[in-house]
Amino acid sequence: MNSAMFGEGTCKNKRSGFTLIATGVCMITLVGMLGLAVDLGRVYITKNEAQAFTDAAALSAARQLNGQSTGITKAQAAVTAAMSTNRWNMASTAFTSSNTTVEYATSSNGPWVTNPSPATGYAFARVTATPNLNLFFMRMVGGPTSQSVSARSGAGMVSATFPKGGYLPFTVFAHTLRNDVNFGLSLGQEYTILWPGNVKVGNNSCKGDNNQQWIDNASAGKGSDRGYFELQSASSIRAAILGQRQLVPLQLGDILTLTNGQKQTEQDALVELANRDTDQTVYSSSQNGTLPAYAGNGARLVILPINSGFYGDSSTTPVIQPTQVLSFGAFLLPMTFDNGGNKSWCAIYMGAKAVGSEGVAPFSGAGAYVTKLVQ
Repeated sequence: MNSAMFGEGTCKNKRSGFTLIATGVCMITLVGMLGLAVDLGRVYITKNEAQAFTDAAALSAARQLNGQSTGITKAQAAVTAAMSTNRWNMASTAFTSSNTTVEYATSSNGPWVTNPSPATGYAFARVTATPNLNLFFMRMVGGPTSQSVSARSGAGMVSATFPKGGYLPFTVFAHTLRNDVNFGLSLGQEYTILWPGNVKVGNNSCKGDNNQQWIDNASAGKGSDRGYFELQSASSIRAAILGQRQLVPLQLGDILTLTNGQKQTEQDALVELANRDTDQTVYSSSQNGTLPAYAGNGARLVILPINSGFYGDSSTTPVIQPTQVLSFGAFLLPMTFDNGGNKSWCAIYMGAKAVGSEGVAPFSGAGAYVTKLVQ
């Protein structure tokens, strides 16, 4: 009987030992699974943080490209600035030059180089971030101690698709409403893109509008209805100037809602845009009928809608309403703009702009460009 009891106890001890071993194995497995879940979660978060950084950095870099070495320098500075405002590792660690690479290309398909020379035609920037994340739990079960995370974004300047956007937030009055591809505007002549509050013939008007008829036309609207349209705030207008992208789709026949007149802070944005051009020539505004010999990268050769003015014309079929979009035209911006608030802002008319297609390589002629992610 004692022997039987002894044998039964031994069996129980063996079963207890097996349970202890099984529990230990399960604990290790559970800890491993927990570690895998936690560490993989941190990897996922780091991936998202890195992707957000590369998206922002690539867009910031691409906005600085102008086909010149100065644009490359400014693009590098833009990425450096993005490093200081974007972080990873649960937003606790800054991106650095050691884990960030910036490359440039003339096409969204590459080839990509880190230091193009010359910089002619380089309009795309690609940013790659490869932070190395330390793992906590995986190392406890013999796994890796760290994991390299990679994110990459490419952005570039591509021509805008008309009439969906890509024009500056200024508009020009047509000089005729009938059967004229240029609507009365003369090639090579300057026209008003922003009217002052008190414009007079021979005093502060652009040469193409230096006539009482066009000054009366401008004066027919309110003082706040002489230039900008759709956008209201100075920051929105500045963003539209530098990004050359309107938020509101616009097409032929639309009625423009003109908004507040002079916003002097916007002249800096126009000058900055003009300074991105490889052609810095100050062209004469008196070349009526003759186009200036512009040979730049298209940065200051922009697109503006041409509208019917405040008079309208009930004799046309269909009826043309006041400030109705009649056409889109290419205009060459000057290098400077008056900042006194009492002179017109002018641009040289370069011809009617046909509807284009998105994806055309920039710096190849007339066009407004938008900066967007391409990969």
